[in-house]
Amino acid sequence: MNQSTIAISGRLCLHIYHSVLKIFTVLMLILALTANRAAAQELGQATGLSVGQAIPDYLLHAELDLLGAGAGTAFKLAGFKGKPFILDFWASWCGSCIKSLPHADSLLKANGQALGIVLVNSSARDRDSEKLSRFVDSFLKDHPGFSVPFIAQHELFARYFKISRLPGYVWVGSDGRIKAVTGYGTLNKENIRRFLAGGQLLMGKEGI
Repeated sequence: MNQSTIAISGRLCLHIYHSVLKIFTVLMLILALTANRAAAQELGQATGLSVGQAIPDYLLHAELDLLGAGAGTAFKLAGFKGKPFILDFWASWCGSCIKSLPHADSLLKANGQALGIVLVNSSARDRDSEKLSRFVDSFLKDHPGFSVPFIAQHELFARYFKISRLPGYVWVGSDGRIKAVTGYGTLNKENIRRFLAGGQLLMGKEGI
């Protein structure tokens, strides 16, 4: 094989290499764009979840930030799989919310084997995580034995739930679907009983 033939073969191999590299790069970009689009669609579809809709896997398996005694511990809603639970939306500036927290704790302790309750702070006014942590620590100090977990992921939960009044309650059945969204005065023994029995909740004067 003469030198010119070798040179042509070398240039041909180099051309093929660059062509394959370009094709591979394009394919990787397409896969990345597809994945990002799918994630964006999932988040978009989840915005403003309503009664009858299922809690999306993205939210169920998201690692949530615990406040208070459980700080630093991984917490996921997926841990309630097969078990009904209530998302109790509150804020540090909401007097009615703070007043109702011990009541939520008593309901959880009375029904803990069959029910889950999570305190969710999605308020834009509580974005200062250090200040919120100090508030929760102070509350827990004044309420020893308090068992309801506090989580603070205002952007994540605000994206999925449009809570217009606080406190607000999202009732999620054992099938992972939202059964009701209610307001102040509806988290009570009778509604817990109805919820666990698969019945219709009694709506208070205030709603969401």
